[in-house]
Amino acid sequence: MSKLSGRNNILVLAAHPDDETLGCGATLAKLASEGSNIRLLTFTDGVGSRNTGEAGRNSKVEKVADILGIHQFSVGTFPDNAMDSVPLLSICKHIEQHIEEEPDIIFTHFSGDLNIDHQIVTRAALTVFRPQTGNKTAIYAYHVPSSTDYNPLTHFDANTYHEVDQLHVDKKIEALRVYDYEMRPYPHSRSYENVINLMKTWGSEVGLHYCEKFKLIREIL
Repeated sequence: MSKLSGRNNILVLAAHPDDETLGCGATLAKLASEGSNIRLLTFTDGVGSRNTGEAGRNSKVEKVADILGIHQFSVGTFPDNAMDSVPLLSICKHIEQHIEEEPDIIFTHFSGDLNIDHQIVTRAALTVFRPQTGNKTAIYAYHVPSSTDYNPLTHFDANTYHEVDQLHVDKKIEALRVYDYEMRPYPHSRSYENVINLMKTWGSEVGLHYCEKFKLIREIL
């Protein structure tokens, strides 16, 4: 069983549909198999800033949720790659409106990501879930290839490893194929090969075959 199991209410915050799978897809698949209740909240369609006329990724979330075992999801319509143009209060209220009960664990973006939407979502998460009496929500930041690793001014100082099995790795890759248009050929950071290599590398760092790696932001024991 996972060390995270038994803390059954999981909230995943993802600025764009695909961030949840890139950042913690294998972990979510494992937690779902262990009985956790997982809610995903995304914020933009992921493509609006491109001005290409392509369809947004919100319509893909249902299929991804089915693959990973996500029980509930809500998609947002904030401006893509321009969430800094929206008052932080509006984003905080959006999160609050979609939370039915206090989560045991939150997975969100790393505050030093290059993408501005990632930064804003994390800032809103820390605001909404600021320490309150009796609130013991643990908060973890995940790594998104081509954003977390593309900011040369920050370092993803992760300190927590979650072991995943081949089954969960396969689920992550299956979910990423739903977002195939967003993937790139190797050696691009956001390639299938690199996504797998990262899980192998993180696993090797702690003597395991596969891991996803997180920065523990806050936990009350």
